[in-house]
Amino acid sequence: MVSDTGVGMTPDGVTKALEAFGQVNRGANHAHEGTGLGLPITIALMELHDGALDIESAPGAGTRVTLRFPAERSITSP
Repeated sequence: MVSDTGVGMTPDGVTKALEAFGQVNRGANHAHEGTGLGLPITIALMELHDGALDIESAPGAGTRVTLRFPAERSITSP
């Protein structure tokens, strides 16, 4: 799980962020730009492993992303 206490996103913003090259307007104080490919690539990798990516976000409350891998894709340490 990865979480932040940033500006968060509306449900429409989450949908847009999950699209290739989709970027959510983060306001004038956002200092970094991106390509809008991070989440779409992560979802593609999770699907290749039969996993899932869940996003919980709300404006003003931050965002939490949870990656779920199936048990058969996990390796336990000795």
